[in-house]
Amino acid sequence: MVILLRPLLVALVVAPLYVAAQSAALLYTPTSGACPDSFNLVREAGSSAVNQTLSAGEAAYVNARKSEVLPSAWKSYLENVVATNVSLPDYVSGILGGNTSQNGPNLGIATSGGGYRAALFGAGVLGVLDGRNSSSVSAGTGGLLQAATYLSGVSGGAWLVTSLSQANFPTTEDLVFGSSDPSAYSGWLTQFDILNPTTNQSVEFAYIETLLAEVGGKFAKGFPITIIDLWARALSRHFSNGTTPANFFNTSVSHGAGLTLSGIADL
Repeated sequence: MVILLRPLLVALVVAPLYVAAQSAALLYTPTSGACPDSFNLVREAGSSAVNQTLSAGEAAYVNARKSEVLPSAWKSYLENVVATNVSLPDYVSGILGGNTSQNGPNLGIATSGGGYRAALFGAGVLGVLDGRNSSSVSAGTGGLLQAATYLSGVSGGAWLVTSLSQANFPTTEDLVFGSSDPSAYSGWLTQFDILNPTTNQSVEFAYIETLLAEVGGKFAKGFPITIIDLWARALSRHFSNGTTPANFFNTSVSHGAGLTLSGIADL
């Protein structure tokens, strides 16, 4: 498949369709630039895991979260647990009493892979742990999500975590089904198959050609492309802001092209 993409993209770069998808193609096309001084992609792990330390940025994040967020987050979560009349360890009393030296553990939540199924399952689990979910609060599980220090995912789980962060952490219901506010996140478009979103063959062919055209700019700039680029452009229509059922096949919409991790961090 990767071998076949090369001649197809050569043709599409100069085809009229490339112009139609130019907005997304231009935004998806990477550019070269100088790395900052002392920038290094490789971080030495050391000979002993015990001697490893967090990077300066991550350490600052963890310390700020411990001092500014976690005391009240753990207190809220544990109050929900106590309300269910369960027996808890002694240190919980200190947290509930406002003892800032007892912030609770460093909790990490990881969502597994498995495509759309994993994304949907993970979304359900995060909803159960969300302190904004009144049913979860009543059950004593709500609030654990807010008390987490880390949230990560792999494969389908990463679809969930990425869409959640770029949508600025709405509730699970609003994340999957979309908000009632038309200007907010439109939700996941589960009604469309990722690579075969329609039974109309003509529309289907045009859709695949559009995906090819959108990665054409990257190819034209001399960057290597693979089937993963097409997969990414298809997934963006399901999990990025800006795509709706009404504009799913609209070639003038960017469909998440140009969205970067630094842009997500600025939300």
